[in-house]
Amino acid sequence: MKNKLSIPFYEGPIFAAEKRLEDFSYNLYFSYIFGKSVAQHQQLQDEYIDAFLAQDEDKMRRLNIEIALIEGAFEVTANMLEATEGTYS
Repeated sequence: MKNKLSIPFYEGPIFAAEKRLEDFSYNLYFSYIFGKSVAQHQQLQDEYIDAFLAQDEDKMRRLNIEIALIEGAFEVTANMLEATEGTYS
């Protein structure tokens, strides 16, 4: 015999609460990942400055590529957020 509580809710206060919880979880996780990415970007920029002062061109080239990748990911994320505006709170 099936448990009646396993029926999904598609409207009403339970659905609204579930949707808000889902949005909150998404936003919390996104904030965490974004914060970690910003910290990594800052660390790479600091390493790049150190490499520049030491005139280590190989390290500067490598770090410049890594910085460009992270900045590209930021740009893609911003475009995704703009495209999904309204889907998530």
